[in-house]
Amino acid sequence: MRHVLRRMLLLGMGVVVGAAAMEAYGQSRELTDAQKKLLAQRAARVDAMRKLAEQIKGLRITSSTYVKDFVAEDDRIETELRAFLRGAREAGPPRYYSDGVCDLDMEVTMEWVVTTLKELHTRHYKGDRIKATDFEQMTQRNERQVIKVTGSGAPPSDEIEIDDADSYGDFGAPATRAVPFGWENVMPQGRLMARRAAEVDAMRKLAERIKGLQITSTTFVRDFVAEDDRINTELNTFIRGVRKGEPRYEPDQICSVECEVTLEQVISTLKELHTRHYKGDRIRATDFEQMTQRVETKVIKETGNGVPPAQYIKQPPPVPPAPDLPDWVTERVQAVGNGVPPADMQGTAQGRLMAARAAELDAKRKLAEELNGFFITSDTTVRDFVAQHDEIRTDLDTFIQGASVVSTEYDEEDTATVTVEIPLQRLWEIVSIRMELRRG
Repeated sequence: MRHVLRRMLLLGMGVVVGAAAMEAYGQSRELTDAQKKLLAQRAARVDAMRKLAEQIKGLRITSSTYVKDFVAEDDRIETELRAFLRGAREAGPPRYYSDGVCDLDMEVTMEWVVTTLKELHTRHYKGDRIKATDFEQMTQRNERQVIKVTGSGAPPSDEIEIDDADSYGDFGAPATRAVPFGWENVMPQGRLMARRAAEVDAMRKLAERIKGLQITSTTFVRDFVAEDDRINTELNTFIRGVRKGEPRYEPDQICSVECEVTLEQVISTLKELHTRHYKGDRIRATDFEQMTQRVETKVIKETGNGVPPAQYIKQPPPVPPAPDLPDWVTERVQAVGNGVPPADMQGTAQGRLMAARAAELDAKRKLAEELNGFFITSDTTVRDFVAQHDEIRTDLDTFIQGASVVSTEYDEEDTATVTVEIPLQRLWEIVSIRMELRRG
């Protein structure tokens, strides 16, 4: 354990800081709160640098080349780009949450990226496909002037041996700051690993979906990919950099993440791979242009699922005894909300998302109103109980925010209708624990 933790501490840290933390660890089996925060911060920084590298590699240099193409020319370019990213700016202080997770924002300017790439070109590039002057056009080809990402990490548990310290912290940021309903007995690392597993699953499904797209009447993308292993490898690299949505943590401890990519991006990538690697004559570069007529959808989406590893799940605490359970304890309750897109965004994907978010909030508000009317005893409702015990209001709000979305529907005017659902066992736990403390 000692040598594994040392490797983890040294990852992205100064030797002095790592040695000091290790000395403190040697004096005690359990990590102190300060050490846990330090390890979570370092894991978050590693995660942020990984995300920055992915974002930068996806930037376009010329009409047919990307930074990933330039980096692939020489291993030294890859190595030194990662070294440069260690000097990226932290955009604000780290944020620590009650579940042990740390979020850290990091950013680089496009000007910094261009300067770095030009320097690496001068030092290591031996080809003739990319010229140093091409980097000057990146500010016009890429709209963003600042690339900002959020890294996330969690400290190791005192009860868990870390088997793969080098990949520690290679996770995404959690969707919400409160512990999701049903995940109370999952350690922070378990939730982050479940999200990462869901992302990997979504990318695998996305790859299968893309390979199933039709190029001509007799050929598919899978036929094109099979022509050269390099095409398959670089297509998978492209898929790893696609947009990933926020995770949803369902009460059954399944995490889901949606990945999406536009058909335009897929076609552009396939044409580039055709130019670079394809040696056959069955598929022409111009064939890819016809995919827009053969494929109806303009955005390709897939949802992946992941679960936390068993070693990161603690046994849940026993439910306090309650001889007189209300009838509703074993039930699940639903509520339906509605939302409309902003007037200037009607008919757009962003407008539909905003309408769905408004509908979800409306549904949860209605859910709260319904729950307030539930009877705890013959003469006391949930509303009465909260009024008597104001300190549980936060727990109740968190419980309602954990409601899962059952369905999302849109009408012809993009008005969203969202149905949410939540099991009531946890509500009774919140109430009964407070009742027990009051009796004690």
